Amino acid sequence: MKRLLAATAVALFSASALATVNVNTAQQSELQAVKGLDKQKAKAIIEYRAQNGPFGSVDDLEKIPGLSREVVARLAPELAVTGDAYVPTKAAAPGKEKAKK
Repeated sequence: MKRLLAATAVALFSASALATVNVNTAQQSELQAVKGLDKQKAKAIIEYRAQNGPFGSVDDLEKIPGLSREVVARLAPELAVTGDAYVPTKAAAPGKEKAKK
């Protein structure tokens, strides 16, 4: 039984380690889940993407201040660029909601 639990844990960990995050669709929390991307870098990726459109390759991340060639090379196995670009929706301003009658 212990071996089965250990094998299951290893399989789950291995699957999560192989998962990639799409930098063109990921939200900040998803980007922050990548080892080496903190809150500021994740936010910078989203802001760059919003201003310049989707990334054509993972190497395009080098254009973002703070993401050097070495950092991008280290992150590359966990990142992808396929899919539509994620565009955050603007939250409704507080107090602007209609009151229910």
